[in-house]
Formats: sequence, C-alpha cells, structure tokens
Amino acid sequence: MRQERTVLWNRLDMDGMEACRFRPMGDGWEIQGTASYRENSTVVSLTYSVLCTDDWISRSARIVGWQGDRDIHIDLNRAPNGKWTVNGRHIDGTDGLFDVDLGFTPATNTIAIRRLNLAIGEEAESTAVWLDVTDWSWKPLRQMYRRIAENEYWYVSPEHSYEAVLTIDPFGVVATYPSLWSALP
Repeated sequence: MRQERTVLWNRLDMDGMEACRFRPMGDGWEIQGTASYRENSTVVSLTYSVLCTDDWISRSARIVGWQGDRDIHIDLNRAPNGKWTVNGRHIDGTDGLFDVDLGFTPATNTIAIRRLNLAIGEEAESTAVWLDVTDWSWKPLRQMYRRIAENEYWYVSPEHSYEAVLTIDPFGVVATYPSLWSALP
C-alpha cells in the first residue's frame, strides 16, 4: 500500500528548515515542500513540487519563492522523449536523464534512492538534472549510490568532492545528510 510520508529537516550548514511530504497521486508520486534558510545575509524561501512516475522517474518540478529581493519562478518538464526544458527552454546535456535534484533540499535524493532500489552491496551511478542554486542554472550532476546497510547509502557527488553515508528511513527518505541536513524525530 502506498502511504503518505512527511518529514521536517533542520539545515546544518546554515540557519534553515524544511517541511516536506511525499504523497501518492494517481499513477505516481508528488513531493511537496517548503525550504527556508539564510545564506550569508540573504533570506531564501522556496516552495516546490516534484512529480514522479510510480517507478520514481521524474516528470516535472515547479519552484516558486524568493531569494532576497529576487523572485523565483521555475517550471521544469521532462517530455515523453526524455528531453528536459526549464521555462520552455531546452537544457543542454540532460536528455534521457531520469532524476531531478533540487540543490536546496535532501528530498530529491529520495527519487534516485527509490528508483534505483538497490539491494545491500549493490551500487549504481546516476546523473540527475540538477539545480545549482549558486547561479540558478540547471546542469547534469553525476551521483553514485552504494547501499551498505538496510538504512544506509554511501553517496558520492564527484563534482562537489562530497562523500558521505546517508541514512534513510523505511520509506527511503533521507534522515541524515552529514554536514547538510538532519531530519527531526
């Protein structure tokens, strides 16, 4: 049975929180959340929705909010042929990719974790359509996941020189993302 899951995360690298829910919708899943944080002296508030198929292939993402005095309105879509567009413009280097990674939330790591569905000891590389919030651009981001225990994944993001053990809950939601996020009990 497909059940809704909610989570509240505390940001560890700066002041911030996020509330998120994963809910079944028709033939897939919707991930909805709001992330609010302060980066340097700029306050950011983003509300998002990501739609995935039942087997966790990303279909679209919507982001609205603000960063300081800048308004954010993003509409990301994956066409049936696998081509990605943002606000109607094609994103180079992303054709055929399955996962969306919103750079401001751990919620979207659940997409790859659920889609890959690795057994303990298995590993896989996956490239995501990634939102780089430093410049609000979309680009491919290589990621590697190795399931090392029932609730642990060794995660590597080579472009960021980041490696860590992510812990997940029984649903597959990231509970701890070392130095970045921690779910509240």
